[in-house]
Amino acid sequence: MEKHKIIVPKGLRYIGEINPETQKRLWDYDLDLYDFPHILNKKLTGCGYTEYCLKNKQKLILISPRKFLLENKEEQHEGDVYYVRNELETSVDFELDLNKDDTKSISEKAEKTEASKNATIENLDRLKRNLRDAMRAWELHRGDEPFKILVTYDSFRHVKDALKHFYWDEGNHLGGYDDRFNEFQVVVDEFQSILIDSRFKSDTEIELLDNLKGVQKVCYVSATPLLDKYLSKLDEFKDLPYYEFDWATEDPWRVKKPKLEIRFVTSSLNKSVNTVIESYQAGRFDTRINSETGEFIESREAVLFLNSVSGICQAIRTNKLHLDQCNIICAQTSTNESKVRAAFNDVLKKEAEAKGKKSYITIKKDDGVIGKIPIKGEKHKMFTFCTRTVYLGADFYSTNARTFIFSDSNIACLAVDISMDLEQILGRQRLDENPWKNTALMYVKTTNEKHKTTQEEYDEYTEEKTNRSLNLLSSYSKSNPEEQKDLAKTYQKVAKTFHYRDDYIAVTRIINQKTGQVVKLKPVFNKLVQINEERAFELQQDDYADRFSVFSAAKVENFDSINSEVEQRVEEFTEIKTVKDKLKLLVEYSKTTTKENLENFLELIPGKYKDYYTIVGPEIISACSYTESEIKKRWRETVSNGEIKDEVTAEIYKTFRVGQRYTKSDIKDTLNNLYQRMGYQKKAKSTDLELYYIMKPILTPEKKAGFEIIGKR
Repeated sequence: MEKHKIIVPKGLRYIGEINPETQKRLWDYDLDLYDFPHILNKKLTGCGYTEYCLKNKQKLILISPRKFLLENKEEQHEGDVYYVRNELETSVDFELDLNKDDTKSISEKAEKTEASKNATIENLDRLKRNLRDAMRAWELHRGDEPFKILVTYDSFRHVKDALKHFYWDEGNHLGGYDDRFNEFQVVVDEFQSILIDSRFKSDTEIELLDNLKGVQKVCYVSATPLLDKYLSKLDEFKDLPYYEFDWATEDPWRVKKPKLEIRFVTSSLNKSVNTVIESYQAGRFDTRINSETGEFIESREAVLFLNSVSGICQAIRTNKLHLDQCNIICAQTSTNESKVRAAFNDVLKKEAEAKGKKSYITIKKDDGVIGKIPIKGEKHKMFTFCTRTVYLGADFYSTNARTFIFSDSNIACLAVDISMDLEQILGRQRLDENPWKNTALMYVKTTNEKHKTTQEEYDEYTEEKTNRSLNLLSSYSKSNPEEQKDLAKTYQKVAKTFHYRDDYIAVTRIINQKTGQVVKLKPVFNKLVQINEERAFELQQDDYADRFSVFSAAKVENFDSINSEVEQRVEEFTEIKTVKDKLKLLVEYSKTTTKENLENFLELIPGKYKDYYTIVGPEIISACSYTESEIKKRWRETVSNGEIKDEVTAEIYKTFRVGQRYTKSDIKDTLNNLYQRMGYQKKAKSTDLELYYIMKPILTPEKKAGFEIIGKR
C-alpha cells in the first residue's frame, strides 16, 4: 500500500476555511488533485472535511453508514443538499446481543407477498424519480451550483442506477436516457464502518463494495481508518493509493491530543453509570477555570457513551430519570422505542404510587422517546445517552458537556474499540469554548480469566470455521440449480439468525436494478466478518488484557515515560474519596517530586485539579486548608480585585517583615485596615498572608496563636 502525506498549511484548522476578507478558501486542496480511487486519512476528527465536501464546487454523492448523520447534515444545510430517503430501510441495532435474531432484511420483507413486491417496486421508482426531478429543478434554478446528494450505504445502489438512467422524459422511459453518474465525485464517509458493521449487516457492506467496483471518482474517508494490516487483507483496498493529512509538520501546536482519564472497575458498569448520574443530580459538577478570565465553569451536562439500550433503561429506572432530563440517541427501532418508553413509564408509575395516586400521565406510543443530536444553538438536556449508532461523525455543540465512556471487554457489544471507536468519541464535542471538549472519563472493565484465549486456541478456532465455510461453498457449487436455490436460502437464514457464529458464509443478492427485486441469492466467503473477528480477538486479548495494555492501546499522553512513582501516586490519588484530600496530596506531592514527574502527574488526574494547581496556585490552595468552596471563594475575590492586586501586594510586603512574629488577631486587624485603605473589597483572614509569605505557626509568650514569617513566596 503506497502512502503519501498531504501537508496542511500553517494556521489552518478546518479544510474549507474561508478568508473573511476575500471570501476565498485559505487552502487550495481539492479531491481532483489526487489519483482516484483512493483512501484519505484525515487524522483529526472535526476538521471540517464533510463541510468542505458539501460546499466545494464539485457535484458530489456523500455516502454515510448512519441515517441520523445524514439527517443531521440535511438539517444543517437545509435547501442546499438532497437527502435520499428510502422508506424501506430499517435501522440496525449495533448494541444487539448477536446470539439473538436480528431485524429481517428489506428483501425478506419485500418478498413475502405479491402486494409487498409491488410496493417495493413503486417505492424504488418513486425514490429514483424524485431524485432525478430534484436534480432537474436544481439545474433549472441553481444551475451554476453543484448538486449534492446524501445517501446511506444501503441505498447507494439506487442512486447510482437513477443517475445512470437519467431519463429524458419521466413519463416515457422508452424515450431514451443519459448516463450522468460519472459527473459526480463519490465520498464514502467513515469507511472503517464497512468492517465494524459487517456482523450486523454484511450483505449491505458487500453490496456497497460491489457497487463501487469500477467507480473511478471515489474517495474512502476516515479519521480512524482500518489498521494497515486489515486493509492489506481486503482486495478492495490493498492496492489503493493512501493519502493522509499531515497537521503537525507546519504547525505542531495545532494538534491537541485529547486527555483521557481511565478508571478501572471490577463490578458492573451500571454502578459507574449511576455514580456519574447521581453526581449531576446532586449538583456535584466538575469545575474548570477559564485561564483568560479566571471564571469558574461548571459541567452541567453529561454525554454518556454506553452501547446498551438495556443498560440505559436500567439507568433511567435506578436514577428515576424523566424524559425532559434525557436525550436517548440509539437505533430508532420499535423494540428500542418500547424499551425506553417502558423505562420512563415505570418511573412515572412508581412516583405516582409513592404519592398515593391511582392515575398518572404516561408517555404514549406516539410520543417520541428516541431523540436526535441537537444542532448548533439548540438546548441540550442534562443527560445524553449514546449507543454505537452515535460513535461516528456526530457533532455536539454543548458549551459545558463532559464525556463519559463505558467499556467492558467481556461483553462484545460493550467493548469500545480503542483504535477506532475511542478516537471517534473523543472528537464529538465541537465547541472550543467547552473546557471538556478534548477530554473524557472512561470506565473500563478489563478482560477476566474466563474470557482469556491464547493465540493458538484462536488460530485453531478460525481454521476450523474457515474449513467449514469452504466445505459449505463446495457443497453449493456441486448442487443443481434447484438445490442451490434451497441451500442459498438456508445459508442466508443461518447468517441472519446466528450472525456468523459457526461459519463465514454470507449470501449476496443479485438484484434487478429496474424492479429492485432479488433475482438470485449467491453464497460467498465473507472476508469482512473474518477480519472483524480477528479484530475482536485482539481487542479482548491484547488491548484490554490488563491496565498497562489499556493505557498503551489508548496512547495515554506520556504513558511510556511515566515511572512507577508517578503511577503509584496516580493510583493513590484515584482511590482518595474527597476533593480536600486529593488537593492536599497534590500540593504535598508537588513539594517533593521533580518537575517532570509533576507534569506527568497533572496530565493523568482530572483537569480541574490541574486548573487549581496551575491557575489558582498551591499557595491559595494551602491557605484555604484545601477546602474547595473556600478556594473558589478566594479565587473569585482575587479575580474581581485583580486590577489593584499588585498595589495591595506591594503594601503587604512593606507592612509585614520576614523574621517577625505576629498574632493572628494582629494580622487580621492590620490586613483589614490595609484593605480598607487600598480600596480592596475583602474581609481579611490571618491566613491571607500565606499567599505572600512562608510562615510557621507559633504561640506567643501570652499563649496567643500566631505566625512567624520565614520568607517571601
